Amino acid sequence: MKPVPMKFGEYVWHHNPQNISFECDKSVAEMKSPFGESSVQDMGRKNMKISGSGQLYGEDCAEQFEKLFEVFRNSGKEVLSVPSLPSVYAVFEKLEIKGEPKPNVLEYSFVFREVMEKKQKTVITYFDCENGQTLWDIAYKTGVKIDELVRLNPDVKFPDDDLGTRRVRLC
Repeated sequence: MKPVPMKFGEYVWHHNPQNISFECDKSVAEMKSPFGESSVQDMGRKNMKISGSGQLYGEDCAEQFEKLFEVFRNSGKEVLSVPSLPSVYAVFEKLEIKGEPKPNVLEYSFVFREVMEKKQKTVITYFDCENGQTLWDIAYKTGVKIDELVRLNPDVKFPDDDLGTRRVRLC
């Protein structure tokens, strides 16, 4: 089985790094009481740090590093895909050349930092009706109270009316 290449945004590694490490911590708060006891509270996971090192090799190893450096310099938040782990959004935090350059071999190290953002809730503001649907049907499907739908759609005379193919306002 051929290993999956490491990828950041559109950049794909020609050769996967030899070493990859993942550092994942949690924020923990210890609260001490005046009676000598304490309690610990889990405050949630911190952003994961993905680091590693590898070699670029071949006659074009300097050009390979230039491309990688260009990605480092110009990228923002991108998807980082590492073999055997779920993809994450990350920023390229550090890129370093290691040791003395050798003919056709360039050793490097890198650090990525995971970007954890709360998922934005999608708010649907309209509902496109189908023939035969009423405000009662829309209330059932969307979870919006019937009184709210009647208030937001004053052009609908009765909640039992067939709405045809109109667009109903939900909020």
